[in-house]
Amino acid sequence: MADDQKTPQDDKTGKGKSSLIKADPSRSNEDYIKEAEKYYIIPKLVRDVFPDLVKLIFETESMDIDEREYWLQILPIMTEDQIKKFRDILVNEKDQLKKLDKEYESEMSSLENKHQKVLNEEEIRRNREELKSKEDAAEVTEAKTEEELLKQLGNL
Repeated sequence: MADDQKTPQDDKTGKGKSSLIKADPSRSNEDYIKEAEKYYIIPKLVRDVFPDLVKLIFETESMDIDEREYWLQILPIMTEDQIKKFRDILVNEKDQLKKLDKEYESEMSSLENKHQKVLNEEEIRRNREELKSKEDAAEVTEAKTEEELLKQLGNL
């Protein structure tokens, strides 16, 4: 089969060419486009007007390999309006996930603070019990010492 007739599953993994491009948030839009152009036709419109689209496709958590394949293959025949709407969906998803991550972090921090407070209260309770125990033992020792002193005074 000639190179230009390869199917999406012709790469070594059997998962599709999009699996050859690894998501890495530190990579630039241009890096993603250069790498994707090795396997797909990336329209000039995408490069010029929506340069972040390819990066969004690879970094989205909601797409599996097959869905990435589909979008990368259909990109050249999409209209500008369709591309804009698709990009808006991906940007919105990314923003919503960031928002959820922040809410999750905030909730986890709150739970950790509550847990820490409970631990602190538990530690305070244990310290009080320990002090009470020491005080009780000291009182018993003091009472015995007092009793012995009284006996010694009585013997005089």
